[in-house]
Amino acid sequence: MFITFVVDVQGLFGLGMSFNGRTLVSRTRNTGSSPVLPTKENMSYSLQQLLLNKCLVNGAGFNVEEIIEKIYSKKAIKIIYGETYDQYGMTIDSLKYYLFLSLLHKSLEEMGIKAESFVIIGDIHSIKNKIVKNKERLLLDAKTRLDQINKIKFKLGLKFKPILMSDIFKNKEFRSRAEKISQALIGSEELKEIAKKTILQNRQSQEEEAGFGYVIEEVALIMDFDIKIGPPREIYYDQLARKLGANNLCGIYLRPTYPLGVNFDYFINHPEIEKYGLTPYKAGSNKMQDQRIIIGKTSAQNIRDLIEKSYIPRDILLANPILDLACIVAMSEQIEIQELVNDRAELTSRLLKLIKEIV
Repeated sequence: MFITFVVDVQGLFGLGMSFNGRTLVSRTRNTGSSPVLPTKENMSYSLQQLLLNKCLVNGAGFNVEEIIEKIYSKKAIKIIYGETYDQYGMTIDSLKYYLFLSLLHKSLEEMGIKAESFVIIGDIHSIKNKIVKNKERLLLDAKTRLDQINKIKFKLGLKFKPILMSDIFKNKEFRSRAEKISQALIGSEELKEIAKKTILQNRQSQEEEAGFGYVIEEVALIMDFDIKIGPPREIYYDQLARKLGANNLCGIYLRPTYPLGVNFDYFINHPEIEKYGLTPYKAGSNKMQDQRIIIGKTSAQNIRDLIEKSYIPRDILLANPILDLACIVAMSEQIEIQELVNDRAELTSRLLKLIKEIV
């Protein structure tokens, strides 16, 4: 049986508010009001609503006014989101990033800004860690991942181009940039300290012994872009990139991804996960694959059980995996978050429908 737990959502921007110069509503509802004609002012305001949405966005490298000013100062904006993967499959949490990226892209287009958006599939970085097994199989899975993302993009009408990291690494300019970053990192204790912050504490020594190869390639990858979307810990990659010359790179960090089906005391006992969350796109992050929804693999009953057993805090901005699911459904259907976060049965029904659509 689903228990409705009412949480305080006052003062937060709901996804049913004005976006892109129009009011987003359910596919089955009609507001009955006349459409708002797009202007530079109301479209800037719409972008502000997206970037200030506390249900979605954890923070950014610049304040919202600075981001919009930087956007208007350019004729074209390049946006990047990158993810690795593991043997368990695609998490539902990846959808949050695809949907947010597409909303941002569409907002820019409707403001008259040319936008190019990319999802980088980190096939090379998915096998970088020494503890990864079946590396050859994981590399072969990259094509499956690419096909899956393209299917989701088509089904949901999303705006981005997926690219394999291995294809980017073949580029001479990329390799030259990575080498320059490596030399700069070797010669700077300040840069090394920032690089360490990108890594989980239990893996910092291993990555340092390897010369921070993962970090160097990640920074080399994002240097060419204007906006990068990622989880909170990626703020340190962006700090490195800006110190190395990418002064206009703006990171937008979505709220952490939390495991489903756990009590709130789990987060008290795991403060690093409460602060940074799990890796959104890797189901096996912190060996919590059983507490994640894996698209096409987690059964409908398991999804129901995970949602029902998840603790929802009264303060909606504390560690809250249900809020993430509500955001995903709300963005995909263009409805208000408030309709979902307080109704687990409705959230579960809509989430299962969404998964069925994209599998």
